Amino acid sequence: MQKKTFFKVLSVILSSTVLVSMLAACMKSGETGSAGATASSGPNAAAQGPVTIDWLAYNAFGQPDADNRIQKMVEERFNAKFNVWYIDPNKWVDTMNIKLAAGEMPDVMLIKPDYNMVSKYVANGVLAPIPEDMIRKFAPNYAKTIDKYNLWNAVKSDGKIYALPNINTNGEYPTALIWRQDWLENVGITKTPETLQEFEDALLKFRNNDPDKNGKKDTYGLSDYALPAILGAFGYPGISDFKNAGKGIVNLDYTQKDGRITFAAIQPEMKDALKLLAKWYKEGLIDPEFITSENTGGYWADSNAMTNNRIGLTGKGMFYHWRDKMDPANPADVGGGSFQNLKKSQSNAEIVFGKPPVGPNGKSGTMQWGVNSTPVGITTKGAKDSRKMETILKMIETTNTDYNYYKTTFSGMEGEQWKEENGNYISLTPTATTAENTKKGISVFHAVEVPDFNKKISKFLFQFADTVKTTGYVPFLAPTVDSFTKNAVNLTKLTDEYYLKIITGEASPDVFDEFVKKFKANGGDEIEKDVNATYNNMIGK
Repeated sequence: MQKKTFFKVLSVILSSTVLVSMLAACMKSGETGSAGATASSGPNAAAQGPVTIDWLAYNAFGQPDADNRIQKMVEERFNAKFNVWYIDPNKWVDTMNIKLAAGEMPDVMLIKPDYNMVSKYVANGVLAPIPEDMIRKFAPNYAKTIDKYNLWNAVKSDGKIYALPNINTNGEYPTALIWRQDWLENVGITKTPETLQEFEDALLKFRNNDPDKNGKKDTYGLSDYALPAILGAFGYPGISDFKNAGKGIVNLDYTQKDGRITFAAIQPEMKDALKLLAKWYKEGLIDPEFITSENTGGYWADSNAMTNNRIGLTGKGMFYHWRDKMDPANPADVGGGSFQNLKKSQSNAEIVFGKPPVGPNGKSGTMQWGVNSTPVGITTKGAKDSRKMETILKMIETTNTDYNYYKTTFSGMEGEQWKEENGNYISLTPTATTAENTKKGISVFHAVEVPDFNKKISKFLFQFADTVKTTGYVPFLAPTVDSFTKNAVNLTKLTDEYYLKIITGEASPDVFDEFVKKFKANGGDEIEKDVNATYNNMIGK
């Protein structure tokens, strides 16, 4: 999960006065919602001819060919014609600002970079409310899925639904905690550690008992990627990503206590966690280079420190990065990318997926991204025509109920892009780029994910994921507020400074209380007040 540095992106919207002025002209009384519809719907809709929809409800990695077979299939099925927009994903926010300011608006759009943009687009008149009764009428199974994952609040403003939540199936699974199994065996440990004491015993032996058998004392227990799992033994981790610590770009997460949104970093249980980490650092269990990160190049989930036989425990990557079991239906399968890189460097290395340590009060967990993903909104332009809204909702519902439709819009045409053998999905174009697939219409009309269908398509992968799934801490879905944008950089620097000083022994753990006071006085209290008020308004409380 790339981390939430969205406040930098959101400032573009906040400063876009041209957007506001354009939308003031577009927003006339009675032009939003189904009540302002200008075209009829129902059994006579087909007789009216195809409904034309300006479509931007996809990750635009390329411009689809106008005559692609998937688009033709979707158009025929829903009696629609699609003008498919293309927006360079690397310039999405800026390009959308320009188009909206010029009076150009699609009917339906992916709301990037994430759900926090919903409130901004609502304030600027881009998104129309989508009546809940309309969603449940035309997309009842989709609505049940969103009910199950409790995602409606992420797309609400003043209690109204302004977008269709999306799901990231991978977010059901916490980040992985990986041990060097061969190191555990080399130091005489036969049981994968589960408690904090067992972790400490193993990490001490990794430091002192020459686990790589090279005759040198040059190994450590862990580095930055596993630190959140140790914090998690005490409660929601105060810092979920230590990479580039001290540079003010480390993520600060919210948690909720007694019904109130607050920062995890300032909770008293983090003081106890930092005391333990300071002890471990003093004993040499933590690699002193953790400040600059165990990832010194390559893919973000890779641990160069583990690959180079420096540490024996890592975290942050996902189950698919470190998958060490091969799919018997795929002879070419070589496992996850991070696992492959470790084996290329240390051919005798073996790994085992571990459980996050259980702390003194029974708490345990690694970071978990959460299933909430990029939502889909219907614009004020699209909402003027009820046929468009109904068609979009029917497409969403079909995606949730028709597995063959799901496979086709997600993966392409059967027999061309994929085939199914003995219940296993097999790609026929494994080397095709995302841009090449987009040209053929693949994933263009795949507006939302359906976890059950994803797990059928990638059956072996998710069966493996279920065998290594542990407990995780899911970020609280709090709205972005201006006070966070204003203060976030300074607060992350402040947090990094104190956390690092305590861990490295530069300062006593007792300075944590001083840190909390400074955090609250330098914007923390202001943010908490604003984010709670905004959240309560968002859900209509």
